[in-house]
Amino acid sequence: MKILIVQRIFTYYRKEVLDELHKEIDFVLLHSANKSSINQVSSSYSMKVSSFQYSKKETNVFLNVFPYIFKNRPEIIIHEFSIGIASLIPTFMLARFLGIKFILWGHGYDRTKGFYPNKSLNDKLRLYFIKKADAVIFYGNEAKILFSEYINCDKLFTAPNCLNTNILNSFRDNFEKEGKEKIKNKIGFKHKYNLIFIGRILEFKQPQILLDIYEFLYKIYGNIICIHFVGDGNFLNQLEDLVKHKGIENNIKFYGAIHDDIINGELLYCSDLMVMPGLVGLSVNHAFNFDCPVVTFEQDGHGPEIEYLINQKTGYIVEAHTTEAMAFIISQYLKSKDVQYQMKINIRKMLETKCSINSFIKGFVDAIEFVRS
Repeated sequence: MKILIVQRIFTYYRKEVLDELHKEIDFVLLHSANKSSINQVSSSYSMKVSSFQYSKKETNVFLNVFPYIFKNRPEIIIHEFSIGIASLIPTFMLARFLGIKFILWGHGYDRTKGFYPNKSLNDKLRLYFIKKADAVIFYGNEAKILFSEYINCDKLFTAPNCLNTNILNSFRDNFEKEGKEKIKNKIGFKHKYNLIFIGRILEFKQPQILLDIYEFLYKIYGNIICIHFVGDGNFLNQLEDLVKHKGIENNIKFYGAIHDDIINGELLYCSDLMVMPGLVGLSVNHAFNFDCPVVTFEQDGHGPEIEYLINQKTGYIVEAHTTEAMAFIISQYLKSKDVQYQMKINIRKMLETKCSINSFIKGFVDAIEFVRS
């Protein structure tokens, strides 16, 4: 074993991507586990290590990776770049002591706060690690551009945060052959227009705004529009109660958390738009893999996947933070078959050129070859 990857946890959505990466690169993944609602998995190439959480924040952990490193002496360590992982510093020091190449992999900074190394101790520490690491792999190109202002960009790489586009696109192609109307009948989509929210049902994600959007659109279209919520979370019961209070149960559907790629794919493929009022992340990729444009508000803190959401090309980034503004844009989209068709073309091109699994693998391969040269 020459390459070791260290991550805080091993999530379901990450596994299919790392499965593809493992076909190209021989590595072992060390990770811990926690009791969060995030679906966590294991694999033939993964190994769970002991850990402890040192604060209430679930991302603040210490991973005991040291016995494995001492025993196996990997050539390269690729470590999740999160300063909340307290074992990052001693792992980096151990790698330096043993002559192991060290690559960071992650966002690079807290996107909800921005990057201010002159004011923030955390950002000062992030910049230090980026300068000292042998290479850095970012989730998005925006971070690479940002840090190239501080250091030589030769050691900065991008492996776009993505899903396994090879698998999901094959599902989409099968759906296309089967036909959208046939799938709609199969999964119980009885309304002409369908909007979908997929993700954890948490208050800060603002899922309740979709109910306000529904009421706005209902005045225009009547009883031919439906909202679909896929996910669970601590705001779910409150959201369900709100639906009952409004008396709109017939046009608002709750599915709970779904971890089946085909079922999720069918729901997205048959939806007109994914509507995510809060911050977006991999939900953008998920929707795009099934020809579904995304609508969100313009705001700081979006994940790097916002780079793929080009306003009026692959979806909409609504500048005015009002229900009316978002609902109006959605209404205009639903009325135009030409816009819908062009967005489908744009989305497929984006998947092919910017956020495919092949682009993800290339980012890792390029970084590894760089530190070996």
